Amino acid sequence: MKIVTYNLRFGGRANQRTHWNQVFETIDPDIFLVQETCDPRLYMNHETWESHRHQVHWTKAANRPWGSAIFVKSGSLVPIAMPEFSGYLVGVELDKFDWSATLKRSLRVFSIHAPVPYKRTVNQILDFIASLPGDRELIIGGDFNLTTGIRHPSESLQGDNRWFLERLRKEFNLLNCWQTANPNRDLPQTLRWSGDQTKPYHCDGIFAPACWYQYLEECKVLSAPTWDNLSDHNPVVAVFSEKEEFRNQNQLVAKKEMRRRVIAGGSSRSVSKTRQEAGGKTIANSSIHPFQVS
Repeated sequence: MKIVTYNLRFGGRANQRTHWNQVFETIDPDIFLVQETCDPRLYMNHETWESHRHQVHWTKAANRPWGSAIFVKSGSLVPIAMPEFSGYLVGVELDKFDWSATLKRSLRVFSIHAPVPYKRTVNQILDFIASLPGDRELIIGGDFNLTTGIRHPSESLQGDNRWFLERLRKEFNLLNCWQTANPNRDLPQTLRWSGDQTKPYHCDGIFAPACWYQYLEECKVLSAPTWDNLSDHNPVVAVFSEKEEFRNQNQLVAKKEMRRRVIAGGSSRSVSKTRQEAGGKTIANSSIHPFQVS
């Protein structure tokens, strides 16, 4: 499974709105969190839009041509009403999301583009998310306009944003995908600020449930001329995949269940149904402890 977050910078140039298609063609995301995007229809041809329109939720920011959006490749998407920050914060509740890794609950997904004043609004956004029922796994990603990682003492752009990272970890039980997948590395640049494009601003990030730690394969910041020419932000991509031992356990469960049904006198139809049901199950490990950032 691939999760991508990408700020398009003012929606992109009118004659160069290829961002969505480029993400679809080169990354093929399962979840796409988008900030400063115009109406997604402007980035796709009619056929592509018609095939994706029911999997996209976009809201426009007040007095802006752009807003924020979420795309999901599969599942049933229900938008979450936002009392504040419309167009800067979008959220969806997602059921029947097609990923084979262990998910005991459905998803709640948010794309954030923090407006000024950054610290206060990020706190208010997290307050709102915390007010929702805790009955779903949570993904939060986007452009926080705060450093989304802990820097080494030798790095530049030192800040006091540890409170924000600690809140995501302790209160929401989320792991920082980039820093978890890339331990003991300096934070890469995700924003090439027009005032000084050499400064390594790292304000874009993806935060996923800590219990997904075992599935996290990699998290990377994409940097190449094909991306740099489209926006002053770089896409961040987190990749999750089910471990081989869990696939083997799933197959074992399916075989045992079919054997039990056959011994019990189940019909071939019930055995076939059992194969379909068991094949879609995964083994939950309730003893997994939340990942702790050292």
